[in-house]
Amino acid sequence: MNIGVQLQTVLAMSTCGVLMGMGFDTYHVFKGKSRLPLWMVFIFDILFWVGSMGAVFLILLKVNNGIIRFPIFFGMIFGAWVYFVIGSKKYIQLLHRVIEFCQWLYRTVLQIIDVLVVRPVLFFYRVILMTLAFLYSGLLAILGFLWKVARFVTSPFARWGQQMGKKMFSKSRGIWFNWKNLFHSKRKRE
Repeated sequence: MNIGVQLQTVLAMSTCGVLMGMGFDTYHVFKGKSRLPLWMVFIFDILFWVGSMGAVFLILLKVNNGIIRFPIFFGMIFGAWVYFVIGSKKYIQLLHRVIEFCQWLYRTVLQIIDVLVVRPVLFFYRVILMTLAFLYSGLLAILGFLWKVARFVTSPFARWGQQMGKKMFSKSRGIWFNWKNLFHSKRKRE
């Protein structure tokens, strides 16, 4: 393997070390904000390290056909050390600012949606409900008034109708009683 490929491999592994350090800090910042149960943290830790090693191996395959030598480990350790010494604190501060900005943006978008969509829809919904309730109560008032007028107009006929109904009921009752007796008397004769 020539010196150019070896230098390229060390440089790629140093970059991988820096990226793994950034990934580690990112993972820990999000893990600290999430308050996950310990068993899930354990699973995510394993997934993080397996994913990191898989990414490093894929890069190693692209750079030097997957040949593992001591300079590869040196490059990764050197890249991670440089990142943690020089850029870790600044990156974590930047990451916190990005998270705060994303949270602010999320709240702002929700407020805009609330003001421009939700509140107008709720306002029109309430207006429609109030209009329907007003129309319903108006219709009930009109029907109640018409019912009272109809009762007042028909009240003289109501007594006459009640008396006529009682007479018809008593006659029909008498007819039914006679009819019933007629059938019972025929059965007794037989």
